[in-house]
Amino acid sequence: MTLDSIIPYVVLAGYLLVTLVVGLVGYRQQKNTPDDYFLADRNMGAILLFFTLIATNFSAFAFLGFSGSGYRIGLSYYGMMGFGTGLIALTFYFIGYRVWLLGNKHGLITPSELIEARFRRTGVSPGISNTLKLIFLAVMVIFTIPYLTLQPIGAGYIIETLTNGQIPYFTGATFLTVVIVLYVFMGGMRSVALTDVIQGVLMFTLMLAALAAIASSLGGIAEANRTVYTLKPELFSRQGIDNFFTHRKWFSFMILWMLSVPMFPQMFMRFYASKTSNSLKVSVVMYPLVSATMFICPVLIGMWGHISFSDLTGKASDQVFPMMLTEHTPIWLASLVMVG
Repeated sequence: MTLDSIIPYVVLAGYLLVTLVVGLVGYRQQKNTPDDYFLADRNMGAILLFFTLIATNFSAFAFLGFSGSGYRIGLSYYGMMGFGTGLIALTFYFIGYRVWLLGNKHGLITPSELIEARFRRTGVSPGISNTLKLIFLAVMVIFTIPYLTLQPIGAGYIIETLTNGQIPYFTGATFLTVVIVLYVFMGGMRSVALTDVIQGVLMFTLMLAALAAIASSLGGIAEANRTVYTLKPELFSRQGIDNFFTHRKWFSFMILWMLSVPMFPQMFMRFYASKTSNSLKVSVVMYPLVSATMFICPVLIGMWGHISFSDLTGKASDQVFPMMLTEHTPIWLASLVMVG
């Protein structure tokens, strides 16, 4: 094996080792209470809460989904996500603050418990409130499973690309799922939050590094954009390719992001975990600022993909991010970015 072929394995092994060590740290700090295991003892400060929010929500979607959409739709996808993230911040606060208050007051841990407590306070009988809780629980579980499966699926595709197919997609996805389950099982929310800090820092810094490296390879950001404009000028239009963003679709996306993201169970429970209301407020302010900065990177890289890969269609376009990395950056940087 050559050095270039070994580097991805070293980077991947190092990252997985760090996550397992973090899981062990979380395990050793446990207080053996439900609050501690599921909510990190309701003691997350602003920085920790912020990083666990962004790392939880973005992951594979930010790398593969955004770049693929940039390739298929164009720059308008960034505008939609940028505005949508600003609206998400508002609902994070108005919903999240109330969730935090009720969670602390009643000792709530899961989203469905809040539904039960809320209706019992209004005089609804225990039987009906419990039924509503179970319905809410079923809906959240059933409709969250497809979203959660995107993470190992995306990771599997990235590992397959990173190792030039030596680790097949299914093997990589399965192995990473086992590692994630292991450190979550060991340390609970505390381990997850600490890992999210590492993941969030890596994701943000390496995304910027990837943009800079690929832009440099293409002659700079301005030159890359000029080249893409020559090839497909509609990528820079407000509607995007094939007039994707009609006014109705744009408005629908805004409503979707604003109302759906705070209701993800993995996001909802983090509102409970905030140490103070101020921690939640600070993280809500930081969320759209950092997100808007990070979102532009994969969208631009996806658009620039037309320079190197002009005929990607369907699911293949979702691979444009790792393909651009392997084509235009050193193997060590590509490995770090894709692991991040």
